[in-house]
Amino acid sequence: MLYLARRNWRYLVWGILSMIACAGFEGVQFGAIVPLADRIFTNKPIILPTGLPPFLVKYADQLNGMDRNTLFYGVIIIIPLFYVIKGGFGYLKGLFMNTLAQRSVMDVRGDLFRKYQALSMDFYSQKRQGELMSRITNDAGFIGHAISFGLTDIFYQTILAVMFAGIALTISWKMVLIILVVFPLNGWLIHVIGKTVKKQSIQSQESMADLNSILVETNQGVAIVKAFSREQHEIDRFDVLNKKFYRAFIKSIRRSLVLSPVTEVLAALAVVVVFWIGGKYVLEGKMSFGVFALFLSSLISIQRPIKKLAEVYSINQQALASSKRVYDFLDWKPLITDASGAQECRPPDKAIIFNDVSFRYEKDQPNQIIRNFSHQFEIGKVTALVGPTGCGKTTVMNLILRFYDADAGVVSFDDQDIKNVTVASLRSHVGLVTQDMILFNESIRENLRYGKLDATDSELLEAARQALALEFIERMPEGLDTIVGDRGMKLSGGQKQRLCIARAILKNPRILLLDEATSALDPQSEHMVQQALDNLMKGRTVIVIAHRLSTIRHADCILVMERGQILQKGVHDDLLTSSALYAKLASYHFNQ
Repeated sequence: MLYLARRNWRYLVWGILSMIACAGFEGVQFGAIVPLADRIFTNKPIILPTGLPPFLVKYADQLNGMDRNTLFYGVIIIIPLFYVIKGGFGYLKGLFMNTLAQRSVMDVRGDLFRKYQALSMDFYSQKRQGELMSRITNDAGFIGHAISFGLTDIFYQTILAVMFAGIALTISWKMVLIILVVFPLNGWLIHVIGKTVKKQSIQSQESMADLNSILVETNQGVAIVKAFSREQHEIDRFDVLNKKFYRAFIKSIRRSLVLSPVTEVLAALAVVVVFWIGGKYVLEGKMSFGVFALFLSSLISIQRPIKKLAEVYSINQQALASSKRVYDFLDWKPLITDASGAQECRPPDKAIIFNDVSFRYEKDQPNQIIRNFSHQFEIGKVTALVGPTGCGKTTVMNLILRFYDADAGVVSFDDQDIKNVTVASLRSHVGLVTQDMILFNESIRENLRYGKLDATDSELLEAARQALALEFIERMPEGLDTIVGDRGMKLSGGQKQRLCIARAILKNPRILLLDEATSALDPQSEHMVQQALDNLMKGRTVIVIAHRLSTIRHADCILVMERGQILQKGVHDDLLTSSALYAKLASYHFNQ
């Protein structure tokens, strides 16, 4: 926990100082038992054991010489004052430690989110969305709880235990030795039970990640769930995972709760032995009752911080499980990074070149998605990729954007290997419009500005006009300030796609990738979106994937792909007669 709190160490320092002051005033209050019991109420002298420091002996003599009424009224005034001061330091302790906890959680969540943005696409193909959510919400929350309560108690309860032990040792170190016999046994039990708590915590947190995953899936796929009347099926799935989380969490709680009574029983047995020995001292007149009461109270009071520390150990085991899961993500190395000495990418003047490129998404995948793929995508031309599902069309685009790196061969802009340029400068030249119309739950203005963050309203409206989106934006009561809903659910498919095109127009890329951008639309929407795409494609290098003939009929070059390779290339009319596969696709998929 200290490592996680390192960036906010100032709050930790002030928190510890407040704890020391708070514990100190608690100890001074505690010491008032001696004059209260011996001098004020029984009017007997304070009798200290032999061998105590001279300053304590002198202090006791001064109290013995004071008038009991003066002591009585002095205690009445001083004790409430001490409680006020102690309460003030207690407030500061809580304020500093909770601030430390929340700032640390903020830092962890920020680190995780920055890591998510830095990781390459291979990471997202392996991880579930719910699992990513669980790390940044549930696991980070456990860490915050461990810092605000666990770390606070580690310091504060340790200070209290040391203070009470110091009081007891000052009065009679021999009787304290009896208590020390219990500590190693307590420590061993705490360690053994704590290990099982950590194991159960890992299982419960993994179960929570499963719950988050099914929640994300069903929320995103709610239309399919309802269309197929599978509400009960999803409820049953959720119930299974919910019960799994419950069982794992309860196991962890049961083991945590065992610590407190076990440590209390062992400590109570030791206190009974001490009471027997100390009580004999009082009866024999070797120690006054008030001093023995202070000693016994100190020993009993040690139980409270020890009990708390046992609970803290359990909390920390849960936090360690969470921090391990967090750091597993933070330690994940992105496959796509800027090479040492990477240069700014120049926009290609001649071609985007694939030279004998091969690629598979998983290293243990038997078949390559792209095999010995070679082609020069000419600048200023429209190149279309066609072929059956799974032939590698989208993969070609992924490699151009450097979402992934080729296993073999080279992808280059003219003579620039894209692995030797910075990722940001490479992608600044490329625009992407896909069939998966991604919009954020913000206003139309903010969604459009994703293409150019400093765009003015006039630029936004011009881009919307070119994308044929202006007419429906102007019909909306709030215009550009209209909130589109989660993933743009408040808009039709055609409206969402035209906003995506307007966003790409604002970016003004040299190279445009269109991945089946009209495949999910009705004929009327497709017609409008195709017009918007025609506006977007003017003067740009375009690589397009389409299942509809209207999108690629006039392409300058069409690549017919199968099993990751180029079977034939040419223009539409020639391929209809020279390529059986293209003619078949044109007949069935392009509605020829």
